[in-house]
Amino acid sequence: MVYKDESNQYVVSEVTPFDKADEYGIKRGEVVLEVDGMPPSNNLFVTKFGNIEQVDSLLVRKLDGTVEAIQIDHDWLANMRSGTLFFHILVPSLVLVVFLLMSCVVYAKRKDDKAARLLILFFVCIGIIYFSSPVSGKLDLVARVLISLLPLGFCLFMYFMNAYLSRYRIKFVNNYILHLLSIIVLLQCVAKMLFHIDIIKADISGTISAMYYSTIVFANVVCLYRLIALFIQYRFTKLNPLFKFMLAAHSLAFVPFVTMNVISLSLFRVQLLPAYFTTLFVLVLPISYMYLITSNRLFDIDFILTRFKYYTSLALVPSLLVLFFLAIIYNANYDHTWVQWFQIFVVIHIGFTLFLYLKEQVDYKFRPKLFKQMYSYQDSLDRFSRSMARVMKKEDLIRAIEQEVTSMLPLSRFQFLTVNSSHARVNPSPTNDVDHDIAKYLLANVESLQVAEVITMPQGVALIVGQRKEEIHVIWIGNKSNRTLFNVDELRWLKTIANYTSIVYENLHFLDNFMEQLEDEMRQTQSSTSPWLLRLLFLLSENERRRLGSDLHDSALQDQLIWYRRLETFMADNKIPKHMQNELYQIKEGLLDVIHQIRETCNELRPPLLTELGVVEAVEFLTDHLQLQVNFAVVLQAKPVTATLSEEQITAVYRIMQELLRNTEKHAKANKVVIDIEEDDTHIYLAYKDDGVGMNLDNLQSSFSHMGLSGIRERVISLEGEIEFHAEEGRGFAVSMKIPIKLSK
Repeated sequence: MVYKDESNQYVVSEVTPFDKADEYGIKRGEVVLEVDGMPPSNNLFVTKFGNIEQVDSLLVRKLDGTVEAIQIDHDWLANMRSGTLFFHILVPSLVLVVFLLMSCVVYAKRKDDKAARLLILFFVCIGIIYFSSPVSGKLDLVARVLISLLPLGFCLFMYFMNAYLSRYRIKFVNNYILHLLSIIVLLQCVAKMLFHIDIIKADISGTISAMYYSTIVFANVVCLYRLIALFIQYRFTKLNPLFKFMLAAHSLAFVPFVTMNVISLSLFRVQLLPAYFTTLFVLVLPISYMYLITSNRLFDIDFILTRFKYYTSLALVPSLLVLFFLAIIYNANYDHTWVQWFQIFVVIHIGFTLFLYLKEQVDYKFRPKLFKQMYSYQDSLDRFSRSMARVMKKEDLIRAIEQEVTSMLPLSRFQFLTVNSSHARVNPSPTNDVDHDIAKYLLANVESLQVAEVITMPQGVALIVGQRKEEIHVIWIGNKSNRTLFNVDELRWLKTIANYTSIVYENLHFLDNFMEQLEDEMRQTQSSTSPWLLRLLFLLSENERRRLGSDLHDSALQDQLIWYRRLETFMADNKIPKHMQNELYQIKEGLLDVIHQIRETCNELRPPLLTELGVVEAVEFLTDHLQLQVNFAVVLQAKPVTATLSEEQITAVYRIMQELLRNTEKHAKANKVVIDIEEDDTHIYLAYKDDGVGMNLDNLQSSFSHMGLSGIRERVISLEGEIEFHAEEGRGFAVSMKIPIKLSK
């Protein structure tokens, strides 16, 4: 490429790598004196496009002032270099094929999707433009016309985004603005085409080029702006990964070309990187958006971006060092411009970044196989975490750690220590001697001891596993018996062990404290038990009931059903003697009764749908189910309860009514039971009354144990409620309860 300077001379502004100018040694800044024996101003391509193409000879004034005549050999096939073949033919062809294949995949998977069809048009447009770009540099008419459509690709992308985001009820670009932009782009494309085919003959190449590049930059800026705006708007929603993925893909695909080629060429008349290199990033688009529209999952884009920032920053220093040494070695022999040095740096930096990515993958896939020790550490952590699940006391924990550490490392000594900072004392456990130097070191550094840390000491390492008041609990591991230092992998493994141990150790202390408080509470409240303690006990009881009910349902009941079906199949498929038919029928009916009893037991242990039912519905479910089994009538008089009760409260009311109905069935000889439920702003009121034989209130206390009434009373107390029993001999039995809607913490 050439431009006309202030003295009306045509100066070389850009030399495309692997092109004829590069082959003949023409450099930026040299002056073209003649083209085919005539002034450059007489050449149409020079004046119209600022390019020198399709010429036979050149007269060039070199940078050192000498004049050189250059004869151009047009036998391109015989003189084609490998770089030209690769970047001008093979790569564009491969890119076009990739775009077309991706289009076919999208069509096959989403052919009825409007967004997919627009994406296919976008792929085809970009693919054809990329394929045409090397030839357009040779001023081929068809290629120049096709490459004029590049801004249209951005409009197709915006149409695709509108269609794709419509499923989320999001507008990417206003339709009126997008239609107007498309019309402007089409007019610009038509003007550029007419200029290329020489219908527009005016000398407006600068204006046409400025319009073309401005349109590309503007369209790209609009896309980026909208993606950034949508990402900011939805960054705290579930659509955050989607817009972050789109923004990253679009930026990686177009920003290199727009910044390194379009903007730099417009402002500085120089391309910082070759176009055939920056436009390769466009391949990110078909891969990203094909994956987006055909898959229901997204890559972990946060992880990828974090790795990208980390590796690019990590590769910066070695890249600069390599560039510095190259400059020292080759600067005397090669006169590189700053643009060429920048290009060399980019290649080196990308190479280092890709190497770091590759190393991570190799580490993940092959290092455990090639380096068994590292793989053993992972197995050790898995084994240790499983053993932690069986630890119930501190002694078991210390034993598990000692067993794991000694099996992995050649240790000389292992000891559990307690560092008491207030008394300046280090106590070993079990009781034995502790090394004076170890105790002195720990006491001197007691302020820096942090839980879950590994402290390297002259005599070994210390794992800080817990802290309780002024006491710090330490596991001291002596130096290895093979007299080698702990390596990085071993220290990292020990730190993970310390982490696991500290969590379990704190939980053990928590359980010890809890049990102590529980025992104190039981001793202090033997006469009147605390509601929170009763609530805890009933909660544990309900959990155990659910577990037992689930076990019965999944084991005994299923086994009974299997044997019942086998017996039923045997009786249907075989001719059985008459004297055995009745016996087998009785066995079959007996099995059916057992199955029914087990199912009823499971329902009692684990009442179904209590979490979905309200208190009235739960009692109604109980009475309807029980009405089929008892010989007395149950009348539920319940007013609507609008208060939201916890599952714990509903379960307690269910169990209370269940126990009262069971007592009536066993002892009352009643004909009718009436249950009342109502509420006010703060309480639920429950009343239970039967017309049975009743009892003497003086004998009520002696009846508590065998009638389950103490359990009923304790359940009400656990809900911070009040209960009263009313009974007379021959006049039935009644209970009234008052339960608060909101429980104290």
